[in-house]
Amino acid sequence: MWIHKKRCTAETDGTVMNIQGKGSEGLTVITVEYEVKNQKYQIKESIKLKSTVIRIGFLPIGQRKTPRMPNTFIGGKAVVLYNPQNPQEAYLRDNVGIMNC
Repeated sequence: MWIHKKRCTAETDGTVMNIQGKGSEGLTVITVEYEVKNQKYQIKESIKLKSTVIRIGFLPIGQRKTPRMPNTFIGGKAVVLYNPQNPQEAYLRDNVGIMNC
């Protein structure tokens, strides 16, 4: 589902319910549950990563990939931005970037 982010002007806290990997080269999908007006919703997104160079002295030997958003563990909190007219239209505020895992 395509999200029109400009319409997502309301904010609420959600809880990470599941993190599912799709193999060593596939995407990792995070599921977050949030509540708006006593109605529960779930959002699924692929986790965006940032890359840090691993070095021995000055020599780069690899990369470390870590999630861009904090609290990427089951039970962790995540900030959800949603459309007040359609709360099912939502995205994770801190899960921004290009690189997926």
